[in-house]
Amino acid sequence: MRINKTVINVIANLAIIAFSKTLYSQNLQFRQAFAQRTLLNPALIGTGQLNDEAIARISSGTKVQWLKLGKRLFAQSISLDAPISNTNAAYTAGVYTTDLISGSDGRAKYSHISAYLGYAYDLKIGKNLFLKGGLNTQFSSFNFGTEQFYWEDQINAANTGFLIPTQEPIAQITKNVFHVSAGLLLYGTKGFLGISALNLNQPDISFFEEGGQNIPLSLNIHLGYKAFESEGGTKIIPSAMYLVLPESHSRFLMIHAIRDNFRMGLGMQNTEAYQQQSFSINYYMGARYDNYYFAYSNDWNMSVKNSSIPLTHEISIIIFPYTANINKKPTPFPEY
Repeated sequence: MRINKTVINVIANLAIIAFSKTLYSQNLQFRQAFAQRTLLNPALIGTGQLNDEAIARISSGTKVQWLKLGKRLFAQSISLDAPISNTNAAYTAGVYTTDLISGSDGRAKYSHISAYLGYAYDLKIGKNLFLKGGLNTQFSSFNFGTEQFYWEDQINAANTGFLIPTQEPIAQITKNVFHVSAGLLLYGTKGFLGISALNLNQPDISFFEEGGQNIPLSLNIHLGYKAFESEGGTKIIPSAMYLVLPESHSRFLMIHAIRDNFRMGLGMQNTEAYQQQSFSINYYMGARYDNYYFAYSNDWNMSVKNSSIPLTHEISIIIFPYTANINKKPTPFPEY
């Protein structure tokens, strides 16, 4: 049986779309969202505090999924965000990557790297009440490994397998794009309410034709409220998020507990996509020592239809390099 080259190209395109949808639909939504807060909402840039002082944060997050499905989706982020001393402004600079590895050869099928710069500005609109806006500009490079597919000229004369070395060019295909994200944040002593719009310009990431695949606009509404605070300093902060993408809606509820330098949270996620629903239970635990914070979290899938999906593991590390000279502001956020 002859395999038409056009058919192979169609299969390759479908695979690219499948991989890209898997990656961009997540938008690197870290479970420890307020540890990696600059990816959640540009308006959260420069909101870190330590011992009631505004402080710079070097944040690193690592997320690994699908370890038991013969493949691995690996994501990593590192960023610096800090208030600008003697101003109401803040800045961030960061890089994050994703890499999909599958098959017995353990090679990357699809990967990307993004670098971004962001700026945020605070306005005081009431006693202990602030409105903050933020903007991120981002450059992304997407790579698709064409050597991961079989080509027509690899088929032997007996049509029994792909046994002949291909003469097709097997170099990586790369797509580079710019995208812009923005957000608003209303916060005070007791709580916060934020909304972010990621990928406002919805850049085209098609490899073979223009306009065939765009990174979609992602809307995220998030809020939290300091429901309890004891005289000893223990705090309970419930938080919620609602993430909207063209083909999926996700809802997150979590209860955060804070005691001195310790943080922990327990919550649930519900996602609707392609006329199906899934549920997961998630938790995180974190502790600070001096100017360092470390936390671990994972998700337990609770959906019967998708019970084979394994745990998602996530690690956050934050370093606090220096304090900034600005007026004291509320810090109602559940993580540093």
